[in-house]
Amino acid sequence: MNLILFGPPGSGKGTQARLLASQHNLAHICTGDILREEVKQQTPIGNQIKETMDSGNYPSDNIIMKVFRQKFESVQADGVVLDGVPRTMNQALQIDNLFKDLGRELDAVVQLKVDEKVLVDRLSSRLICQACGAPHTVGNENEDPKTCSNCGSDALTRRPDDEPEAVKTRLEVYNKETKPLLEYYSEQNKLAIVDGTKPVEEVSVQIQSVLKQMQILTSKPGCLYSAQDV
Repeated sequence: MNLILFGPPGSGKGTQARLLASQHNLAHICTGDILREEVKQQTPIGNQIKETMDSGNYPSDNIIMKVFRQKFESVQADGVVLDGVPRTMNQALQIDNLFKDLGRELDAVVQLKVDEKVLVDRLSSRLICQACGAPHTVGNENEDPKTCSNCGSDALTRRPDDEPEAVKTRLEVYNKETKPLLEYYSEQNKLAIVDGTKPVEEVSVQIQSVLKQMQILTSKPGCLYSAQDV
């Protein structure tokens, strides 16, 4: 099963992608995480993209596709869930060709729909664990904003691209370049839309439901299977 999760910054696609990956033995490919690791390691590519990402803009298609291809070609899992890619039509077409070259097929594209005001509120209160990448929300009664609930690290910081001006730029870029891709995938009957404003568990249930409706997942007692394996 091969999926793409779509959604603007702050829509929760990273969280849902990690859930899907763990539930169905999928490789989670997040280009944002890959690029930030390049920056952290101060690689030649990382040095090129740091300033671009900090301002809320996205690296060029050439850089995105270079790091994506390297990761995608190394996948050994049953399938993949893509998070943060494609962002442009050029990337979408290149990914289509790469899927074909590797004998894979894209099954579905799930869009998490969230109002922009909600997105700004989410991102302005988000902290990221520098040790494991887990997101945390300032003011969330269920979490200690001083330590990571996933790994215990105290390295919680706000990403530069979550600052208000950078968020505004990110949303503008998303609306201009990424939303048109939804029509592209809708024409292929691969697009499903879920309400991303609900709690994490409810959004996850919605995603499972639409994948069953699209006959990508098949229900059996106590389990969910990829339809291609049944």
